[in-house]
Amino acid sequence: MRNNKVENYMENDNERKQGHVDTRQKNFECENPDEHLGCDLGIDVAG
Repeated sequence: MRNNKVENYMENDNERKQGHVDTRQKNFECENPDEHLGCDLGIDVAG
């Protein structure tokens, strides 16, 4: 059976004008800083 579905991942003009939402900002917020290290614990996780 043949699949004629077209998957287009190109950005159109309307999407380009709207921009995007930065969902990574919450990753940099610090609720409970360590008294010696602050918010940057120096832990890097591959992902």
